[in-house]
Amino acid sequence: MRKHILSSVAFLLILAVLLAAASYVVLPKNNTKKAGMHTPQANGILGEPENTIDVLFLGNSESYCGFVPMEIWKEQGITSYVCGSSLQRLYQSEQYLRSAFRKQSPKVVILETLAVFTDYGRTEVLPDIAGEWIPILRYHDRWKSLRAEDWYEPVRYTHVRGDKGYHTFHEIKAADTTDYMKPTEETHRVPSKNIRHIQNMQEFCQEHGAQLVLVSIPSTTNWTQAEHNGIAAMAQSMGITYLDLNLMRDEVPIDWEVDTQDKGDHLNITGARKVSDFIGQWLAETGLFEDKRSWEAYSQWNQFLQEYLEDKEVDRSDFDK
Repeated sequence: MRKHILSSVAFLLILAVLLAAASYVVLPKNNTKKAGMHTPQANGILGEPENTIDVLFLGNSESYCGFVPMEIWKEQGITSYVCGSSLQRLYQSEQYLRSAFRKQSPKVVILETLAVFTDYGRTEVLPDIAGEWIPILRYHDRWKSLRAEDWYEPVRYTHVRGDKGYHTFHEIKAADTTDYMKPTEETHRVPSKNIRHIQNMQEFCQEHGAQLVLVSIPSTTNWTQAEHNGIAAMAQSMGITYLDLNLMRDEVPIDWEVDTQDKGDHLNITGARKVSDFIGQWLAETGLFEDKRSWEAYSQWNQFLQEYLEDKEVDRSDFDK
C-alpha cells in the first residue's frame, strides 16, 4: 500500500511539472492577438502602465459598444479601460476584475448589467476556471503557432491599445421602440449564482478602495422595465449605486433612428458618445478624480485622442451622406 501511494504521488508530481512546463510554453508572452492572447482588446489593460487607470468597465458586448474611454478622456481627463467581451458571464467579469487589479487601482468599477441575467452551467465554468490555473487547457491550440522564443521568453505584457477596449462601429440600422421600456410592476429575478458574483465583486472592490457601480446601457432589444425592477431591487438591498440609462432619456438622449448599429441591440459611435459623455460627467461629479490631460506622464493618451478624433470625423461624414 505504501509503495502504491508513493508511486501515485510521484506520478502526480511528474504530471504537475509537465503541465506547468507546457503551460509556460503556450502562455502568450505578450497581450496581443499575434502573440496568441485571447480577447486581446479586453486584455489590453494588462499592458497599461501601473496604476494609471481610474475607471474599469466590465460586461459583455453592450459594454465595449457603449463606453468610449477616449470620449471620457477628451471631456474629463479621466482614464478608463473597457474589459468587455462577447457573451461575458459574471464569473468572467470577476476574473477580469481581479486580473486588472494586479497592476491597476481604479477608484470606480462599472459593471454593465445585461450579463446579470445571463445564466450558465458548470460545463461552461469549470473549463474556464481550470484554464486560469492551467494555461495549457486554455491555450492548447497555440501548439500550431509556437515560435522558438516561446520556449524561453519571459511573459511581458507591453502592448498599449489606443482604443482602450472600445470597439468602434459606424453602421446605422434604426430600432423599433414600440414596446421599449413599457411600464410594468413585474420583476425579473436575478439568478442567485449571479448575485453571489456581484457580492464577490462588491467585497473585492471595497477591500481595494474602489466603488462598484451598476450601469444599464440603452438597448431596445435587451432591456425591459421588469429587468430594471430586478436590478434596482438587488442594488438597493446591496447598497450599490445603479444607473439605468434606458430611463434617463433627457440625460442620455439616444435617437433610435441613428444611434444604433443593429436595430437597437447595440449602440454605434454616436450613441456610445452620448453614453460616455454622461458617464464622464457623472464620474467627474464624484470628486474622486483629477484632470490628467496636461500631465506629461499621460501624453500618450493625448496622442491616442487625436487618432480617435480623426476616426470620429470620418464617422460624421458617413452620417452626412
